[in-house]
Amino acid sequence: MRSCIKVSAMWGACVNTNRLVKRGVGFLFVVTVLLVFSDGASVGGEELSPPPTPRRSTMMQVGEELEYKVTYSFFNLGTIRFRITDRYEKNGRPMYRAVAWIDSNPSLPFVDLHIRFVSEIDEEMYSHSWVADDSTKSEILSRVFSFDYENKRVLVENARKKAGGNRVVERVDTFAITDRLQDGLSLFFYAREHVRQKKDVVVPTFIDKKQVNTNISFMNKIMEEEVDAVEYPIEVVHFDGRMDYEGVFGLTGYFQGWFSNDEARIPIVARMKVLLGSVKIQLQKWNRNGWQPPRYQGRG
Repeated sequence: MRSCIKVSAMWGACVNTNRLVKRGVGFLFVVTVLLVFSDGASVGGEELSPPPTPRRSTMMQVGEELEYKVTYSFFNLGTIRFRITDRYEKNGRPMYRAVAWIDSNPSLPFVDLHIRFVSEIDEEMYSHSWVADDSTKSEILSRVFSFDYENKRVLVENARKKAGGNRVVERVDTFAITDRLQDGLSLFFYAREHVRQKKDVVVPTFIDKKQVNTNISFMNKIMEEEVDAVEYPIEVVHFDGRMDYEGVFGLTGYFQGWFSNDEARIPIVARMKVLLGSVKIQLQKWNRNGWQPPRYQGRG
């Protein structure tokens, strides 16, 4: 007999209890990395209009790879990896393709989580498409967002591919939007682009089936932070914020991020409150041409 629990989650309203543990760990990964490392799109929202000619970002570097360790209390939950794979033109606009992989710690019992995100991001760090693939040994569940800003809508495609079979599109829905938006992965890069500013922002974001907001406070506060992979204190910029919508499994809350205080603006540490404490993400490996974490120099 199939047991089902109703939750507010991107993968549907009904979750098989046999996969509940997996989804719980998945929540800690997904919500923390996609909303803790988040700036946003615009102050108070931005009506759709022809975008200005963007300047080329000094932060985005094709070939950059970052790897993070995700922990909860004393438990190592797994890793998150990011890569900027290429830069190209689409409909006359420069675009970046970014990929993120979320993998659970193989030593965790009853958990085998493998999720891939792919985003197309323009020079202003707005999303133009987003793909999420959740893989198991038996199938791959996919969700695709295609942002049609000219017609103020987003197309959401749900698909499934059984092992050894063909990809089958199960449903396509259309939702109205009012702003240029962020997806979870593009938020990661928009945060880096703007983290050294000093302002409060309201972030238009598309989550599940609706446009929502995340509130971020950029303080341009210079601090020091330490991680296991670096032998000296790192100079970072701190920000925090709060979600004003219900996330996966109904959890919402306060989050913080610490990014390197340099042109790369690489996330060093992030924390997010959950029901019984906080999840921590820390940088453990990197590959970026000419970059090393900036040493904290102290502030008088």
